[in-house]
Amino acid sequence: MPTPHTPAPPRRQVYRRKKRRRRIWPWFLPVLPLLALAAAVLLHDTAPAPQQAAPAAKPGDAVSEPEDDRIVVAVDPGHGGINPNIGSEDYGAEGCGLRECDVTLQTAQLLAAKLEADGRFRPLLTADGTDYLKPSQRAALAKEGGAQLLVSIHLNYDTSAASGFECYAAPPHLATNAESVRFAQLAAANFSALGLSLRGSTDGVRYMYFDEDDNRIFADISDDTVHSGWPTYTVVEAAGCPAVLCEEGFISSAADMAILSGERGCAAAADAYYASIVEYFFGEG
Repeated sequence: MPTPHTPAPPRRQVYRRKKRRRRIWPWFLPVLPLLALAAAVLLHDTAPAPQQAAPAAKPGDAVSEPEDDRIVVAVDPGHGGINPNIGSEDYGAEGCGLRECDVTLQTAQLLAAKLEADGRFRPLLTADGTDYLKPSQRAALAKEGGAQLLVSIHLNYDTSAASGFECYAAPPHLATNAESVRFAQLAAANFSALGLSLRGSTDGVRYMYFDEDDNRIFADISDDTVHSGWPTYTVVEAAGCPAVLCEEGFISSAADMAILSGERGCAAAADAYYASIVEYFFGEG
């Protein structure tokens, strides 16, 4: 008898879960932003700094700003700039086709350049011909800048045939009198050497006062009277150092302007001031 066929038990269908292949991300990807940032910082620190234009010089700025013991000399070019009190430019006097402010500024700039080139001085220009500055403001700039000497450059004017050099020093009531007179005498000698006559009964050095009625009173340095109630030129009185105001010649005199104006004349005047300054501080003739 045939053996009855016993059916095999049904096979269990095994579903094998297909394994997903794991993507292996590079380990460094999460830190890439940090690496990029670090590289940018490193490049910024090592890159050369961009060149920037030097700021324009302003009144009161020294030609250079060295941290040393250079002698500060304030160079004050008379007049210049729009004066709000008169609503126009303060050009000073006019004569021989020239304006005072142009001649004084050119001379002052040449003098400042010579002092700077010397290396022993630190020139301080009190004005640059653009903005109007009152004498009190110019004196304040010199004082704040530590000036050890102030030279205010001007030109005279007269309807007559007047000519020549004269220098107004700090008068006897100021503590800076003696040193101001000493510099003024050196300047007078050097301008005389250029061919300019010296005005006054002595050697071209004078005092100027404003009396109670604001009249100008002139005196030679032989007059040592102390007029404590009479002020002198503000830029001389308020500078806080030996100071002079030089009327280096007459803009109304063709002879004086032949010596003092133009590129050659302004350079000659700057040389005369420079020689006086060097002799004043170092005794070098």
